[in-house]
Amino acid sequence: MYLRGATMGFFDKVLDMIPGYKGYRDKESRRDTDRAIRDNLVTEYTQIADRLGRVATQLAEERKITAISLVDRPHKRLVQFIDRVRTASYGYAPLFANERIDERALDQLARFDEALADQTAALVAAISELEHADPASPEFKRIAGDIGAIIQGLDDRFDRRSEVIRNGQALPEADLVALLDKPQVADSPRAYRLHDGEAVAFDGVNYSVIGRVSLDADAGSWRAFQLSGGSGDQWLQVSSRNIDPFFWLKRVSPTGEPGGPTLTVDASTYNLANQVSGHGEVIGKQGNSGRQPVRYYHYRTSDGTNHLHVYRLGSTYLSLAGKVVDPIEVEVFSREP
Repeated sequence: MYLRGATMGFFDKVLDMIPGYKGYRDKESRRDTDRAIRDNLVTEYTQIADRLGRVATQLAEERKITAISLVDRPHKRLVQFIDRVRTASYGYAPLFANERIDERALDQLARFDEALADQTAALVAAISELEHADPASPEFKRIAGDIGAIIQGLDDRFDRRSEVIRNGQALPEADLVALLDKPQVADSPRAYRLHDGEAVAFDGVNYSVIGRVSLDADAGSWRAFQLSGGSGDQWLQVSSRNIDPFFWLKRVSPTGEPGGPTLTVDASTYNLANQVSGHGEVIGKQGNSGRQPVRYYHYRTSDGTNHLHVYRLGSTYLSLAGKVVDPIEVEVFSREP
């Protein structure tokens, strides 16, 4: 249902409280109105980003290494969203340049403005929960994931708002409803859905996917992608959950028995942190292994900076060592949305 009549009038009165807001009906004031709306969003979300940043700073001071990454990722994404809103430029956009515009497009623009503003309360509530949660608890990870999902929703809504401005045309009503009514839940990362032949870029280097090992277990799902490019046998491990970090890895040959309390790689000792059993498969140049039992061991050094991941399929082991990387630093080129 489009915002018209009493509904639109009520929303216009609310927006009238924003300095510079004059409504979208008059062509001459549309750019000024867009600027006023975006300036207000920047102000509101900057305050929220600052609060989330203070949570990350406190965790850093307390040396809660794992928890820091859970907060730092959505914080960076929120800062990037704010920059997008602040610097958006639409040039000769039909919605700003044309006198006669589909009223549905103007109504949708107002609905997007309302939907973007509405999420401030949701973010503040989630951050408040985060501040009172135990950084080592599953609840902390869940809340951090919820925050990331809200921010992803903001990005999606701002994308489609920009589309309405640039085209000067309303979106199909079904698309709009699906977007604005979509529950903000964390989908699997785009990198988790990579296919053979697709590409990623990290630290200025391009890589292509040439194989993968997957694991599905009650505790979660992981995929380690073998990459071609760079200086050698590179791997990217990704969890199905948005709240989990990425790992940038290389194949190694550890000393010790996988599953034991410690393994050694290049004179560094790795301590067993977790192990799970599930089912998975290997896909590569030699074909597909088919689904089979997989045992997975996660080791890390005592300071938590280096990680070792060991997959056992039958009598075969794959050992990968490396570091955590921020998903924001990994650019994905995939046919998946």
